[in-house]
Amino acid sequence: MDDGLPRRLDYDELDRSLRDALEPKVRRLGYLGEFFAVAGHQPRALLAFHQFTEALKDALAAELTEVVALTAAARLNNDYERCQHERLSLEHGFDLAWIAAAQGREGSDPAVLSDRARCARELTLAALADRGHGAADAVRSAVQVLGERTTVAVLLLMGRYVAHGHMSNSLGLGSPVDSVFDGLGRRGEGRGRSSSGSTPAGENR
Repeated sequence: MDDGLPRRLDYDELDRSLRDALEPKVRRLGYLGEFFAVAGHQPRALLAFHQFTEALKDALAAELTEVVALTAAARLNNDYERCQHERLSLEHGFDLAWIAAAQGREGSDPAVLSDRARCARELTLAALADRGHGAADAVRSAVQVLGERTTVAVLLLMGRYVAHGHMSNSLGLGSPVDSVFDGLGRRGEGRGRSSSGSTPAGENR
């Protein structure tokens, strides 16, 4: 049934350069994420977005990448990214207490985060609080704790998740997996697309 929203492309419908770039991710997961299935209508922009994301992942330690992703996803109510980054955090060796603190879940203990992770989380929250206005003090604190290069990487990554969150929420994209807090063994009811257009077989980004 046509819902009037941009059509979700199958993997085989993507531009060749985009298929080549995303092939390792799709092969690992077993599906094409719904965000990519929609954004594939703009292949050059999506390819640049993908490369932008990968460059920032290379620039930051995993704990900083994941704390920024989880903080931003939780604040923006972007379940698509939140649930997938919960599972990616588990892959990186972070436990449920760490994941809960990174999201700021009720009852979580911020003390389980390292000083650097707490700093990155506080900077992300400050930048999101009023669209970046009034965040200068948090930026200065981050420069002292993280250094200039890492602070800038955190801000750029936060901006990436803002873009993803607004687009995902506008399109009503659901998570292809459940939250780890809802049970590690169950796959969620959200949507992803395999190379043949089927629902996801994998669980992590």
